[in-house]
This record gives sequence, C-alpha cells and structure tokens, in this order.
Amino acid sequence: MTFEVTDWNLLPNQKFFVKLSDAGTQMNVDIYNTKVDIDADTNKVGSATVAFGTGVEVTITAGATDPSSGDPLAKFNTELTYDLKVTGVDGDTTKKFQVGPFTDMPPVEDALLVTEAMIQARATLEINRGTHSKLVRTLLLDSHYPALDEGDIVSLSATKRGLSSVRTRIDNIILRIEIDDSRIINFFDTMDVVEFKDVVR
Repeated sequence: MTFEVTDWNLLPNQKFFVKLSDAGTQMNVDIYNTKVDIDADTNKVGSATVAFGTGVEVTITAGATDPSSGDPLAKFNTELTYDLKVTGVDGDTTKKFQVGPFTDMPPVEDALLVTEAMIQARATLEINRGTHSKLVRTLLLDSHYPALDEGDIVSLSATKRGLSSVRTRIDNIILRIEIDDSRIINFFDTMDVVEFKDVVR
C-alpha cells in the first residue's frame, strides 16, 4: 500500500496540493496552494497529523498563509465533518497530490473506453439501441378473447406469415359479432398489433 487521497471536501473551484508523509507513528497531511510551494515546502495553507489506516478522515488546521485567517478551511459539503480522506501505512514514501478541478483522483470513466475505436463502438451500440421501426399488423382471431386488452404484450406465431414467437403490443381491439342464417351468434376479435424492430446502422 502507498499513500493515497481517496476523497476531498475542500472548496470546489480551487486547486490544492496535498503532501502525505510518514511522521513516525502517524502520517502528516500538509496542504499548499501551488506546486511551487509544495515542492519548496513553503507557504503551507494547513496541516494535520493522523493515524495510519484506510480512508482516514482528516480535519485540516489552517496555517498562517490561509486566506481564511486561521479559521478551518472552507468545505465543499458542510454536512461532512472531514476535509480529506487519506490512506497510508507506516513506512510509505512521501507522496504529493493535486485536488480540486482537474485532480489526480481516479477518473470516473472506464479505462477500456478511452480509445477512439472503443468510443465509436459504444456510441454505435447506443444509437442502435434507440433506433427502431414499427411494424403494424391487423389480425382476425377465430373467437373473442375477453382477457386480452389494449397495451398487452402478446407473442405471435404463424407458419403462413413466417412468425415464430414474435413479441408484439396490442394497440387496438375490435369485437365483431356475426349472426349466421341459423341465428347462431359468433364473436370475433380483430386486433391491431405493433412489433418494434431494431434498425441497426
């Protein structure tokens, strides 16, 4: 394990330079305004000494050059009690970090997606996911099915039409009633169904 800054809660629009170093039985946390200051160990903005560990919460005590005139450094989120979270073990080598805009913190994006080819592949996939056409069919059923309703998803299979378990949505149902010469009443459903089909570019 090496020294790490795992979280920060300082002013959001200002860069800070943080130095973590071994202080024997504890670790030193020092904050500076510029890279020149941190390299020369001058004009320290604030500091703290904390125990070694993982994700240790740090509250910085402001230094003489802090513009807040000795008050604790302003926090980005005032509901959080810490200014920084750091990780380190006894014997770690001194390490310097930049926090704030354009920080040294690990980036959010997946490293696998930073090449041009991977970005294009991902963009194409997202376009394909959101691009589709609608195929509308009108079906005459052999009877009346009262359990069916508009908006239901049904699976269609038809040898004549070359359909096999095609998922469609019912958009419209019309109940037809026919009375034949023998005065027998027959019920039929006519349905408009919609199939959403991906259009791959």
